Amino acid sequence: MKKRMMSLPSFSRFHILAALTLAGVAAPLLAAPADAVRARIAGYKHLGAAFKAVNDGLRRPSPDKAELLGAARTIRQSAAQQYKWFPRGSGPQAGVKTAAKAAIWTDPVKFKQAQDAFAAKAVALERAVASGDAGAIRSASRSLGATCKGCHDQFRSES
Repeated sequence: MKKRMMSLPSFSRFHILAALTLAGVAAPLLAAPADAVRARIAGYKHLGAAFKAVNDGLRRPSPDKAELLGAARTIRQSAAQQYKWFPRGSGPQAGVKTAAKAAIWTDPVKFKQAQDAFAAKAVALERAVASGDAGAIRSASRSLGATCKGCHDQFRSES
């Protein structure tokens, strides 16, 4: 007595290759927002650590100029990189947890102005550190911190 086997749908090689290709293309697109947010968070953590190193160094009786200069350089480099940290689709609408407000993408001119202000203050901090003038470094650090706060107030939600 023969047993009857259920037949599975017949897929051609084309259908299989098309499905695999679609999966290969879709996977990075689906992962992209989460990856962008992770990269952004990592960048800002690195930047924050450098800013903390500057402020901690300024609290010492004799700040280490080389240490401050390294941290200021990291801040300046991060400020230059920040422009890449907010690609379209990496905001709150992507369904990924982020503190970035939608205003970053809905008002890109204003956001870029905030980024440009931060980048300019980062350069000013590096120059102040290079001068070795503790008063100038403190002033530049406070000014840089104010640009951080201004941007956070407008473009970052408390989460």
